Amino acid sequence: MSLSIRSLQHFAVLVEEKHFSRAAQRLHLTQSALTRSIQALEDSLGLVLVDRASTGVAPTQAGRTVLERAQRILGETRDLRREAELIRGHDTGRVNLGVGVFPAAGFLSPLLVRIAREHPGLSVHVEVESWQRLLDKLLQDKLDFAVAVTHSLPPPDDFAVRPLPPQHGGLFTRAGHPLQGVAKPRLRAALGQYRLAATDLPPRAREYLARLYQVARHDELPIAFECDSVAALRDVALGSDVVLFCTREAIAAELAQGLLVPLPLAYPATGPLTHSIIHRARRTLSPTAERVIELVQELLAGAAAPAKKPRRR
Repeated sequence: MSLSIRSLQHFAVLVEEKHFSRAAQRLHLTQSALTRSIQALEDSLGLVLVDRASTGVAPTQAGRTVLERAQRILGETRDLRREAELIRGHDTGRVNLGVGVFPAAGFLSPLLVRIAREHPGLSVHVEVESWQRLLDKLLQDKLDFAVAVTHSLPPPDDFAVRPLPPQHGGLFTRAGHPLQGVAKPRLRAALGQYRLAATDLPPRAREYLARLYQVARHDELPIAFECDSVAALRDVALGSDVVLFCTREAIAAELAQGLLVPLPLAYPATGPLTHSIIHRARRTLSPTAERVIELVQELLAGAAAPAKKPRRR
């Protein structure tokens, strides 16, 4: 029985997820189909690759050796596909794109609409997650590039960074919130009475918030809701007295309508937040990926441009 790239991919995902059901869900397979694929791989190699238990699976010693080789093969396969895209140009191909939670709320939908209209042959896979998790996927070569706020966790030196218009973090409440009537000198003391809604934040961001909330440690922050959906957190803030930690750009529409109002507390003290396109410096991006990057830059440059005042006649 011959080996296949697909079976090696199935094996690598199974080892990463440590459970057949989770791996099958990620691969969009039934659990029985994944089981058959792994059994076929084991039969073709004449090796037992994973130890199966009720709590999950783990690679055997032979499985770890095979996994190391499989990851090299899968990496070469991805490189070959990218080379093919370089030859074809940017009218077809696939892009694996990572977007941070805050930037995604501001530009992702318009980006996908433009791609659908202008480049119908492109295939785009998007991961919307915290910058920490996107960085892990970039390090594993699972993403071509990411768009993220990197202020609290700068990328490693061996990454290429393309600056984007900065983002502006802050604390926001619904219009009419009790904190909106508190004088600025008393605001920090009053802030501690209200809980936070925030995304999964890196330690540096939590330390900034701990200072604003005047708590000794960032694990003492009164976080009521924590998730990677700006839309859900925004709705909580609009419908309750919870304080929202967010960027202005992610809730621009609600701010423009006066539904959400910023609190006059500086975050961070150093000014705007670094916002970038990041990818491995050693990785040559395909024309497809470069075209998507151009669209991101165009959209964000347009969003950052000040609105023109109407001319008086």
